[in-house]
Amino acid sequence: MAFNLFQGIRVPKNNTNPPYESFLETRGFRPEIQGLRAFAVLLVVIYHVWVGKVSGGVDVFLFISAFLLSLSFMRKINEGKPLKLLNYWTHVFTRLLPAASVVILLTLAGSFLVLSPTIWSARAVDAQASLFYWQNWNLANNSVNYFASNTGGKSPFLHFWSLSIQGQIFLLWPVLFAITALLVKKVRIKPVPAAVLVFGLVFCASFAFSVWETKNFAAYAYFDTRTRLWEFAVGTLLAIMTLKWKPAHVGIRVVMGWIGTIGLITCGAVLPVEKAFPGFLALWPILSGALVIIAGRTDHKFAIDRLLVSKPLLNLGNISYALYLVHWPMLVLYSAAVGKPRVSFLEGTVLIAASIGLAWVLNRFVEKPLRSASDNFLPALASKLKFKRPVTSYAAWAGNIAFVAAILALVAPTVLGTRALAEQRDAQVINNAMVSVQNDADTYPGARALSPDKELVEADPIPKNATIASLFVPWDTGCKGSYALTHEQLDISCGYTKNASDDAPLFAVVGSSHALQKTEALKGISKQAGANQLNLLLTGCPYPFTQPENTVNGFMKRCIPFTENATAEILTAKPTTVFIISTTTATTAEGETVDPGLDETLRKLTDAGIQVIGIRDNPRFASDMYMCAMKAKNIDDCAEPIEAKYGEDPAAPIFAKYADRGAYQIDLKDVYCPDGKCSVLQGNVYMYADSNHLTNVYEATLTDIIYERALAAGWDPKGTTAK
Repeated sequence: MAFNLFQGIRVPKNNTNPPYESFLETRGFRPEIQGLRAFAVLLVVIYHVWVGKVSGGVDVFLFISAFLLSLSFMRKINEGKPLKLLNYWTHVFTRLLPAASVVILLTLAGSFLVLSPTIWSARAVDAQASLFYWQNWNLANNSVNYFASNTGGKSPFLHFWSLSIQGQIFLLWPVLFAITALLVKKVRIKPVPAAVLVFGLVFCASFAFSVWETKNFAAYAYFDTRTRLWEFAVGTLLAIMTLKWKPAHVGIRVVMGWIGTIGLITCGAVLPVEKAFPGFLALWPILSGALVIIAGRTDHKFAIDRLLVSKPLLNLGNISYALYLVHWPMLVLYSAAVGKPRVSFLEGTVLIAASIGLAWVLNRFVEKPLRSASDNFLPALASKLKFKRPVTSYAAWAGNIAFVAAILALVAPTVLGTRALAEQRDAQVINNAMVSVQNDADTYPGARALSPDKELVEADPIPKNATIASLFVPWDTGCKGSYALTHEQLDISCGYTKNASDDAPLFAVVGSSHALQKTEALKGISKQAGANQLNLLLTGCPYPFTQPENTVNGFMKRCIPFTENATAEILTAKPTTVFIISTTTATTAEGETVDPGLDETLRKLTDAGIQVIGIRDNPRFASDMYMCAMKAKNIDDCAEPIEAKYGEDPAAPIFAKYADRGAYQIDLKDVYCPDGKCSVLQGNVYMYADSNHLTNVYEATLTDIIYERALAAGWDPKGTTAK
């Protein structure tokens, strides 16, 4: 038997009201669990649509799926039956894939119809990750903020994160039960202690890791499978517990059921989910769900199970998987279509009703027919191919494998092909823009438009409708084979461009993603100077970063060893010049800072005869400036006055101390904010990729400006003056 997170358990019709006893012994339908599943998905939908928050309902889904799965495997272990893992795996995915595949295709089509071309390729990646049950890792690696209340800019595939984790657990959990069965058989441990040992260890390890990662990397932790294992483990341990323990009399069970239900309802409203999930506070929805399950079926007139086993909730439970699949893309695509970050109560009501209706259609015309088709797939195929061997000789799992393969063969090419076309379009947009700024500087001068003798030609700005990712310089993938690093741990953030012989000058660019973007301008300087270029870059880590470890969060702590290793590498490599972003701006002028270790870093590098060019950071805004530029009727509506972004340069006096030793500060605020206004468009080129990163196309137009200002400050590209 396979258990889906949302689908009920088929039972004999005469087992409508089984007595309350060991769950292991009770093989019948548990209607209160079906009702709990429906109640949880309804909470998810309501919180998403009307509240704009996380409800904790998904945590209950994960918990219930493990509970039901564990009952099935524990029965087999207890009775000494084979686990038949392959049969289980194929059976599960024949149930999950059909409806998910249809929703993925429809959502992908809707995304291309409704959403901006700037995010088409990203949505295609989401579709691919969702189809192959990897969406949670895709979202984690892109540091998606699941907790923001604005639904208009979110991915319509965002909700597939939980289904991806569920799919991964459906692969892993049977293996853990196989280990449990091995302990029972080989070590002679009884089934219950063996299972408690295996899943207790999983719970302890995952829970401890979840608390730590949630505290230090909350956005990543939310999607991390490892931080969710303990939620499944609780479901398994509860299933095991019911083998040895029965709850007290009906009155206490009634109270337990109500406490659990109230806990589920209030979880999303009370808990700071944006900071604490899935850490220890996620115990709230898990234990609430556990109380409802332990309370069981009482039939007491004041018990919550009277509501949970009501016909409306049971019917909703039958379509809850489909409802979860369709509600989120409907909400996101509608919000994007009408241009509203949040829907009204009336709009939300219509969306919820429409989602339930569409879920019924999906269940009636996709889930049920294809579920039946999967059961008959191999016999029909054998009949068509006129196999002589009887169909009964084929293993059940072979038909399931063939069915899953057929689904993927139909859906995967569409998803993968769409992604390829979207990415090809993205590359073409950027390539055309780069060619334009290089070969048609009169029409697309970008920053060069500030030249006194430059008369701007009227033209459509570029790059138009580019994806956010395509506006960024790609991260280097390492220096192995091109540059011999002394500190090999830097290889993950290393890049090397060879423009000349090995004895030519070497330029180094060190810092965060802002330094990465600046490499688009600096590579032109390296070519002009006949120098090779070494990039030592790590996202989120400005250089230098010397703040005390106990004052920074977990993400930034990695910047401390990065700075130490990068400095050591520079002192070993002895480049003629090091380029850094010397300040870190904020959304307000008062927020611009320099690292407390900048003075000492300049001293170390200049003592070694290395020139340092600091480039003042570009302005940062509170919202996405590229999207503002795409949508604004008047481009000036996106601009802000220079006084709001820049005050006195905090790095200037520090660089002035070392000016005679080869340290030079370049302030480009007059370039970023000409005429006292920090805009998003300059010389027919869009300046910003998001709220704070300059586009690669605009950066390419800064090469000559930076080069000329560095020379004017006293910089020697050959390094002879400093050395």
